[in-house]
Amino acid sequence: MQYISYIRTSTKTQHNGLDAQRYAIKRYIDMSGGEIIKEYMEQESGAKDNRTELSRALAQCKKMKVTLLVAKLDRVSRKVSFIATLMESNITLRVCDMPHADTFQLHLFACLAEEERRWISERTKAALAVKKSQGVVLGRGDKVQVAKDARTFALTILPQIDAIRASGVKSLRGIAKALNAKGIKARSGGVWESKQVSRILNNSVAT
Repeated sequence: MQYISYIRTSTKTQHNGLDAQRYAIKRYIDMSGGEIIKEYMEQESGAKDNRTELSRALAQCKKMKVTLLVAKLDRVSRKVSFIATLMESNITLRVCDMPHADTFQLHLFACLAEEERRWISERTKAALAVKKSQGVVLGRGDKVQVAKDARTFALTILPQIDAIRASGVKSLRGIAKALNAKGIKARSGGVWESKQVSRILNNSVAT
C-alpha cells in the first residue's frame, strides 16, 4: 500500500504539532505496513478548505491512485461538507487514530467533531461573558488561556487513553467507559462520555 501523507498546523510556531502528526503516521505505517511516497505539509487554518498543499496532495492521490493518510480527521478539514465531498470522490482516505473506520464512520466522526467545536465555542463565550459581567476587561489573552488550559488537560489525560487503546479498546465509548472504571474524572469533574474523549484527542495534536 502506498500513501501520500498530509500534516497541518494552524500557525508557523506549532512545530510540536507537526512532529506529533509525523509520529502518528510513522506508527500507523509501522503497524499496518506500506510506505509514504510523499509528504505535504501546511501551516494554515483548518477553517480554510482551499489550502494549496492540501489541494496538491489530493490531486497527486487522484493521479497516482494512492491513499491519503492523515494523523487526525480534522487535519484535512473541520467541515462535514468538505469531508463528505472528499469521501464521495475517487480518493481513499485513511486516518491514523481511526485505522479501521469506514466511510460511514468517518462521516459520523466528522459530524461529532463539528458539533464538539460548536459546544466548545459556546462554553468559551459563556465563560468570557461571566468574566465580563464581573467587570473583567477581556482580551485575546483570555481566549488563549482557555485554549491553553484545555490542551494542558488533554496532554495530562492522553497517556491514560493511549494505554487503554493499547489494550485493544478503540471506540470513543469504550475509552470513556474505561476511564470511568479507573475513577478518572473528566475535566468538568463528572463522568466521561464519547464527546469528551473526542475533545481530548482533538486537543492532543496542535490545531
